[in-house]
Order: sequence, then structure tokens, then C-alpha cells
Amino acid sequence: MGRSEARFLAKVGSRATFSIANAREVLEHKSEDPTRQFLEKLQTKGWIKRIRRGRFAVIPLSSGEGRTPQLHEFIVAMELVSPAAIAYWSALNHHGMTEQLPRTVFIATNHPVRRPPKQVLGVNYKLISLKPAKFFGVAKDWIDEQPFQVTDKEKTIIDGLDLPQYVGGVDEIAKALAGNWSDLDETKLRNYAGKIGNSAVAKRLGFLMETLGLGDSEALRKAASIAPGFSPLDPTLPRRGKYNRRWGLLINAEIKG
Repeated sequence: MGRSEARFLAKVGSRATFSIANAREVLEHKSEDPTRQFLEKLQTKGWIKRIRRGRFAVIPLSSGEGRTPQLHEFIVAMELVSPAAIAYWSALNHHGMTEQLPRTVFIATNHPVRRPPKQVLGVNYKLISLKPAKFFGVAKDWIDEQPFQVTDKEKTIIDGLDLPQYVGGVDEIAKALAGNWSDLDETKLRNYAGKIGNSAVAKRLGFLMETLGLGDSEALRKAASIAPGFSPLDPTLPRRGKYNRRWGLLINAEIKG
């Protein structure tokens, strides 16, 4: 390793990741200087790794023979799209509301992404593009002294009822509600159920609350708009079962109260 390379790595190593603009600033390069070529050489030598186009991470000596950056997958997720929030099954696990450990890191953002990354540094990522109105209930958290964004507990529940395919089905949300009800803000759940813009969410939440004997399901009925027609309790399962007129649901999943 050359002296200029060692000096550069020492300066950028304190960052989780860095951009070409950051590298140019550290190197005191002008626009016509060979910053990209400098970074290509470092990557070839195994001292940095590209996370996405124009974004890199330093590979520390402690990484061993694997030669990969020592970055938590949630920190990497924040570099893949902006804004970003750890969501769905990943958030459910982060908040301790499921024993299941998803093999994929689920990320929510508020805009379409043309070429969403699928695997970075050996980790699978699933990017869910939401309408801006659905991107709310996001909180800041920390891991390895690095900040990241994650949906709060209530929004994680509501997201799971909105798109159950990204949390392993409605049954996972039922378990999360039953096991963590005392840690949830019922008023926030009601507000989020109305704000998400999908009437099926309030239907599913109300049915689960009533079946599991949690909270005030009548208050939810008054606060949320229950659209006519029948929605499947779990859209990931076949549409077979009994119709529940009170909540406007086709009960196609067994929920034990």
C-alpha cells in the first residue's frame, strides 16, 4: 500500500461509507484529477468495496481473509436508497415482535426505484417502494454507533396488515399483537390504520383485536372507515373460508384467540 493510499484510508475509515465526492475532498482533488482511478486501484487491492454506484466502504484489516467491510446490514440498507427505513419482517424482528429471523433485509422508501439492489456484500435486500402518503411512522435508532431509520412498532404492525406478504402472513402479526400488546400504543395503531389508506388494514386489525381480546375494537370501528365488500384476512392464502360481515372479511386464516 502506498503512502497516499494509507493516508486516504485512515481519513475515510471513520465513516460508515463514503462517496466519490467525499474521496475527492479527502484527496484534495480537482474535478479533472483521477479520483475514480485512485478508487478503482484501492478496490482492486481489496482495501475498499463498492456498496452501490458511487458509494464505497473501507475494508478493515480485521476483516480477515473474507475481505469484506464490517458493516451491519441495516447501515448498508441506509446507503442503498434515500429516504430509507428498515421495515416489515426486518422491523418486526428488530423490535423483538417475532422469533423469526428473515433471510432478507426489508427496506421501505417513498418513491419508485428503477434498479433496486437485490444482494449487497452477500446479504439479500428487498426494497418496497411506497406512495409518499404511506411512508410515515419512522423512528431513528442506532447500531454499532451508526444511525439508521426503522418503522416504529405500531407502523410495523400496520405495514404488516397492509402488505402481509412481507411479514410472513397475517398470523405473524397476530402473534406480534398478542405477545406485545402492552408495549403498543393503541391510539397510534388506530390513527395509523386510518392513515395508511387501505380499508382492509382496519378490518384486519379490528378482527384480530376482537379475536385475541385486545384493546377496544369498537373505538377502532368508529375511528376507521370500514369500506363495503369483503377483503381476505390474509391475501397470501387461498380465498377460501367463512365471511365475517361485522368486519367485512373473508376469514381464510385460522387465528387462535
